[in-house]
Amino acid sequence: MKTKQIKVMFFFLSVIMALLCHHQSEAQARKPSPDDCFSSIKKVQGCVDAVKAATKGDFKGLGKDCCHAINGLVDDCFPIIFPGKPYIVAPVKDACVVN
Repeated sequence: MKTKQIKVMFFFLSVIMALLCHHQSEAQARKPSPDDCFSSIKKVQGCVDAVKAATKGDFKGLGKDCCHAINGLVDDCFPIIFPGKPYIVAPVKDACVVN
């Protein structure tokens, strides 16, 4: 290959790599807001209270609609909904499987 061809190929590879890295950093930067996380839970009557009770170990209030709202959350929402209580996520999800 000639030097000019090598330079052009290197340029195209550099552009492709830059675009791929930029795309990945944009995807990683998107974090849900607390409003986004709570919006689906607030739509279900009694679900906010059920979530509060679940943080104290009372899972009885997690009905079908509330569980559907909880299961629809992205994983990044759980630290927002259950701040400081990462251990509560698994029992909540288990309680929702039963419903």
